[in-house]
Amino acid sequence: MSTLGQKPATQHVSLQKQTITGNGGTSYSLQQSVGSALDVAVFVNNTRQEPTVAYSASGTTLTMTGAVNASDSFYVIFLGKAITTTGLPVDAVGTANINAGAVDLTSKVTGSLPVANGGTGLTTSKPSFHYQISSNGSTMLMDGGGWDTWANSVTNLASPPYSNNNYSPDGETDMFNTTTGIMTCKTAGTYFFNATAALYYPGSTNTSYMTLAYRTDSSASFSYGGSGYALYYSSSGANYLHGSTSFVINLTVGNQVCVYGYSSGASNVQVNNHHFMGFMI
Repeated sequence: MSTLGQKPATQHVSLQKQTITGNGGTSYSLQQSVGSALDVAVFVNNTRQEPTVAYSASGTTLTMTGAVNASDSFYVIFLGKAITTTGLPVDAVGTANINAGAVDLTSKVTGSLPVANGGTGLTTSKPSFHYQISSNGSTMLMDGGGWDTWANSVTNLASPPYSNNNYSPDGETDMFNTTTGIMTCKTAGTYFFNATAALYYPGSTNTSYMTLAYRTDSSASFSYGGSGYALYYSSSGANYLHGSTSFVINLTVGNQVCVYGYSSGASNVQVNNHHFMGFMI
């Protein structure tokens, strides 16, 4: 008659015992290899110890939680000699049992490495963007008046300045609005932002500023000046002035950042080579 599973033993199998002399420490060698602490019964002074709590075992190494002295009665019964298991016990494989380079993260691991383990928590590249106004200065002017977003502070033949731009996408490409000039955070994290611009003053006295502005969401007011200010000042004669401002900021989803500008005096200040960029760090 056929049977399922392992064939029953045809003869008696005896358990094996190993007597160990304590050395005042916790590490001892076993006379035969075992899979885990569940494969052996350990007795100290004829009191059975609790597996995985009072001791652990792997291969030929037995590790006790507490030290065992030479005066203690100390022995092991190999339970695994009488029972054959088809699978590894839960705690049978540890870090020491895995060869270096045995796991290929590229083909065997999916998802993203957690931030706590040195990863970013992202399954794609970090979000970033870079915009450059490509029109020449003769068609792009900074208006005189109060503080406002760069898109409202600069005119470009009745078109928003960011409508004429060179677009350099990297990572997330939909977080910058080319009409309003506002970046909206799609992925929470720490970001670096930078804005640069060269202004040309035809000859009259003028003071202009550029800074980065932040707000919590589209319904809130912008708070500007957090990055400091790029100051442009021309007292007389024609001048080209260059300025740059940047900051690092923690953003959550929905937070917004843009370039703010202000110009007092003449309204015909020409804008050249303006860049606005940001990326997660």
